[in-house]
Amino acid sequence: MLSLASLAMGTQTLLIRGGIHSAVSITKYPFLKIMNAAEGVVDYAAGIVFSYNAAHEEARVARERLANVMQHASERGELLSENERLRRLLGFVRNEQGLNLEPVAVIEAFKGHLTIDRGSLHGLADPMCAVTDEGVVGVVTQVDILSSNLITLHNPECKISAMVERNRVRGIVHGSSSDLSRYCTLRYIDMKDDVKRNDLVVASPGSMFPTGFPIGRIAEIDDTGSLWKLAYVEPVVDPYRLDEVFILRQAVAPPDEMAGPPAPEADGSVAPPVPDTRPLQQRYAP
Repeated sequence: MLSLASLAMGTQTLLIRGGIHSAVSITKYPFLKIMNAAEGVVDYAAGIVFSYNAAHEEARVARERLANVMQHASERGELLSENERLRRLLGFVRNEQGLNLEPVAVIEAFKGHLTIDRGSLHGLADPMCAVTDEGVVGVVTQVDILSSNLITLHNPECKISAMVERNRVRGIVHGSSSDLSRYCTLRYIDMKDDVKRNDLVVASPGSMFPTGFPIGRIAEIDDTGSLWKLAYVEPVVDPYRLDEVFILRQAVAPPDEMAGPPAPEADGSVAPPVPDTRPLQQRYAP
């Protein structure tokens, strides 16, 4: 329409075209700004989405790698711990040459009882002793064909003849009366006997266990004023943390113990012959 008007009025086309261009430029300017802003917002939003997806994928890969590293570290730590434990047990077997020990695995622990993976088929019988490198564990009480049950110091039926290592004060260790209590008791201690806290209690010569094997340490002393004192003993072995124990098949006495007490030193006298053929005067002479 402007072009037709310019033809009718004889106006120069260049002027009309310039006015049209200016009007169009002014009109489209806000729309161009809005479009540029919208494109920026879309690009920014798309960048955020793509960046989030990339970061999420990187985080997932990093978590997987971290989980693998932690698993390997845990397995390595478990292997190191098992290796250290087995080395310690091997050293214990080497140091106890006089004991016929058989290693067995603990397959269940419940209320002062341990179930082990050896039975009568493997030559086990009751009562056999169970020990570790730390000390006394318990006594085998029930033997099946492929497994056996033993009672520990967390069971009131477990009784062991014991003594205080420091001064050899004798007594009887009774298992704890409750599975929740970690203390057993050392009973029949004379009121005059000297027992103290932290004294080490070991197996006495009258027990089934090798003499001197650690049982526990005295935690408290109950002086009731009667003829006997009572000591609460904390066992050196926690049966609920055991993976392996040793069954004591036979304790071989050391040579000096088997030889008996040494002969008295000679005092220069000559023993009479056997049979004694001396006269009566010589036999009963002062």
